[in-house]
Order: sequence, then structure tokens, then C-alpha cells
Amino acid sequence: MDGIGGSLRLGWEALLFKEAAYEEMRASSNPVVKGLILIVVVGVVIALCGFIGTGLELASMPDLGEIKDTFFFYMQQMPWWDELVKADPGFLAQFEEYYNRGWQVFPRLFGAPDLGSAAAGIIFTPLALVIRWLIYGVLAYLFARWLGGTGELSETLGVLALAVAPQVLLVLTLIPYVRVGNLVSVWGILVAYFGLKTAHRLPWTRAVWATLLPFILAAAVLILMGCLSTAILGAVIGGQS
Repeated sequence: MDGIGGSLRLGWEALLFKEAAYEEMRASSNPVVKGLILIVVVGVVIALCGFIGTGLELASMPDLGEIKDTFFFYMQQMPWWDELVKADPGFLAQFEEYYNRGWQVFPRLFGAPDLGSAAAGIIFTPLALVIRWLIYGVLAYLFARWLGGTGELSETLGVLALAVAPQVLLVLTLIPYVRVGNLVSVWGILVAYFGLKTAHRLPWTRAVWATLLPFILAAAVLILMGCLSTAILGAVIGGQS
């Protein structure tokens, strides 16, 4: 528990941009483990809060089944309905099938609360945070070293784990219909900047580049993949015509 408490304390202090927190994480005996603990605990907590918030949303909103039945009832009262049923006796059964399927999919697509997805988030939220941390950490380490940084990979991963701290703002999702927006992402990038600057002893300009270059690289890769996919699709369509 002391390890969990210590990791959470560092996360809180990093959230407030206290330089001592970054220095302590960098100098700890095992910054990777300390950072991993912080990320997993924060991920589980925000996922649990999201699960509870989803449950509260479901409890406070009208029953979707009743809304679905009401829409269906009023559609049957419209003039065109009888004409379609008379023109095609199989229309009613086919329409009901697609109508019911649509109500299973579209509410989720348009943001309706889904308790099953929220429950799965208890596992997948911390897992996604860990994967993102490792990928970004390795890239940021390589760029920081390229820019003259002196930190080790373990130190880099340790201080970058502190960038998960702003995720605690997502506990506000415990309140139904509350959304945090991009504040968490921007705050996390700022924490990562201070972490890289501290771990690698970089001047602020190079620390900014070390922080942003992994995002620029990811965007470039996505654009390249999109262009390649478009070119391949165009070649396939052109070959079939």
C-alpha cells in the first residue's frame, strides 16, 4: 500500500507541476514499476467512476424501449403506412426486423449510456493507458536522446507515467452527463513536457520538441496509411473497371 500511496502522491504533486515530484520519480529505485502502479490505479478508479456514472445516467433517463414502441406506434398512424402494407404484405415483418436492429445499434452510436461497455472499461481503460504510456514513452525517449537528453529509458517512463495524473478529472463522469473535454489531454501533455525536461535535463525548447514529436510522427503515419489505403483502393477499383 505504501507503494500505491507514494505513487498517487507523486501523481498529485505532478498534477500541480511541482518539480520535486518529477525529480523524485526520476531518482527512485524503480521508476517503471512506480509509474505502472500509478497508471493502473488511476485507470481502474476512473473506469469505476465511469461505470457508476453510466448507471446513474440510465436510472435518470427515459426507458428506451418505451420510446421505441412510441415511435413505432405513431409511424403506424401515418397515411403512407397502410399504403406500404397493402402494396407489400411482407413489409411489416421486414420493417420490424430492421427497426429493432436499428434500436440495438443507433442509441450507442449517438452516445446513449451502455452499462456493458462501461463495465468492460474497468479492464480496458487501464490496459489502454499502459499501452499508450509504453509507446509514447519509448518514442519520447528516442527523440529526447536525439535532441541531447541524458535520461535513461526507465527514468523517462517513470516521469511520463505522471502524465496520467490529469486523468483523475474524469472522475467527474460520476456525475450524469458531465463531460471534461480536451482539458485532460492538454494537461497531460504539459505534465509530460515537465517530465521530459526534468529527466533529460533539456532546455525548454528541446523539451517541447521531445514532447510533441511522437504526436507529429503518429499523425504522419496515419496520413501515410490513409494515402496508401486510398491508392490501393483506387488501384483495385480501377483494375475491376
